[in-house]
Amino acid sequence: MKRWVPLVVLAVLALMALAVGSRRSSPETPAQRTDAIASRVKCPTCQGLSVSQSRTGLALAIHDEIRRQVDLGRSDPQVMAYISAKYGDGLLTNPPATGAGAVVWVAPIAFLILAFAGLAQALRRWSRSGRRQADAGDLAAVARAREAAVR
Repeated sequence: MKRWVPLVVLAVLALMALAVGSRRSSPETPAQRTDAIASRVKCPTCQGLSVSQSRTGLALAIHDEIRRQVDLGRSDPQVMAYISAKYGDGLLTNPPATGAGAVVWVAPIAFLILAFAGLAQALRRWSRSGRRQADAGDLAAVARAREAAVR
């Protein structure tokens, strides 16, 4: 158990560094906030474009709705929740980190931790297999080889 403590501490520190590094300061003007939020919402009619990139009628309507929500003084998470409630989670570029969406966030990290733990276990077993104790047959073979070398 003591061997796992450094690995767990390292994993927690890595997650904290990712969380701190991924935080961005929010844009200052309402237009910048609107564009930032619209870039995190997928266009429902375009493949691979966000609402801020698309110029279709539905994308422009969603963009206007985001602007109205920002003008009402709602925070970014409140606007995202509103869009999610109105159009569904499928339009969000970042799935929510609750329920089934949490799997998307947790699975890669869990996979890496398990992969490193498996690698460490395999290396530990491999290093132990190379240090096995010599038995009587091995000692006799070494003695015969030494006698033959002396002759």
